[in-house]
Amino acid sequence: MGLEAITFPALIVANDGWLQYLSRAEELSEWTMSAIAKYSRQRVVLYDSSDRAWEVDSIDLVTPASLLARLLNRKVPVRWSLRHLNEAPLQVVREVIVEAIDADDDILTQSVSADDLKASVQKASSFHTLIHTLKASHSI
Repeated sequence: MGLEAITFPALIVANDGWLQYLSRAEELSEWTMSAIAKYSRQRVVLYDSSDRAWEVDSIDLVTPASLLARLLNRKVPVRWSLRHLNEAPLQVVREVIVEAIDADDDILTQSVSADDLKASVQKASSFHTLIHTLKASHSI
């Protein structure tokens, strides 16, 4: 399954500290070669505005990248392979956000302590309350 299954806006979270609010699928349609290599090895989860979660199985090139695109690390079109998370999607997202906070280099916690942000994230009960919490803490 690909990005067409996601109801945007959505939140993307990687366990290395990347957390981003996405308003549309096109924001994920092109990636640099280095980003593909990096996030193919990370745990990445998408949480959509319908309160569904998806784990990223792979991020693949749509067509083989040219040598020039590889050398210059240009953005290339990608295709996503996602797996729907049926069991406790919000809890899975919370867990990955906590991992992201722990791995983060203070980008997520510039305006709030890591412990306070973790506690606020644990209190979120839906996509909308989670987004509100993250925006209020200036994490997204």
